[in-house]
Amino acid sequence: MGSLLGEIVASWSAFFENLQGNLGEYSDTFTVLDSVFKILSIVLWVVLGIVGAVGAIYAIWLGVKLARADEQGKRDEAKKHLITVAIAVGVTVVLILFFNTFLPMILSAFGLDKSGGLTNDSTGGTSGQQ
Repeated sequence: MGSLLGEIVASWSAFFENLQGNLGEYSDTFTVLDSVFKILSIVLWVVLGIVGAVGAIYAIWLGVKLARADEQGKRDEAKKHLITVAIAVGVTVVLILFFNTFLPMILSAFGLDKSGGLTNDSTGGTSGQQ
């Protein structure tokens, strides 16, 4: 008996592989989607690295600016910018992790990588559409 976490996928590629195996005639569409999401995932990880590096360099520069400030106004301004950079980098990291890792996990936990709502019904349309 497998655990719930063992059945949940953690990447878009695994999500689309499970979905493609269950859909038959729609499998070509999901092959294209798998290719698009692989490229998108790579781009998002690269953006994460760039944002992290630039954010760290800018935070160090703001820290030096804060330490060298003579006036209280300049210190307050550098502190506000430092807080803004920390929030921006944090939000970017959380969003990229959510879209690359947690969203496929959530979708597969709800069983959306199965063919349940996407098979043809007797009217010729898909049962997931109205």
